[in-house]
Amino acid sequence: GNYTYVSLEIKRLMVSLSGHYKTREIADICKVSPCTVQRVLQLWRQSGEVVRVPVVQGRPHKLDALDLAYLESCIERTPDSYLYELRAQLMDARGTEIDESTISRSL
Repeated sequence: GNYTYVSLEIKRLMVSLSGHYKTREIADICKVSPCTVQRVLQLWRQSGEVVRVPVVQGRPHKLDALDLAYLESCIERTPDSYLYELRAQLMDARGTEIDESTISRSL
């Protein structure tokens, strides 16, 4: 669409003004279109927020950043480690149980 960026501060101002002013008046005060005011207020009524929170898509990763950093340090110390050895080290040190193929894909 052809949206113009509206700051968080202005969006919060719209919500504050909504108890005392009409949509058109808020639009004039905030220098935005009435449609923008309606969109912000509708989002606020539905979610309690003035900005959309992105939905995380897909499955969460089995390895977090610390797990990956640990694996990388293991490989730096012993570059000829087998995947089953890395898997065992990760389980012992971090308590993360994963398949060897996950390690292979992640590195």
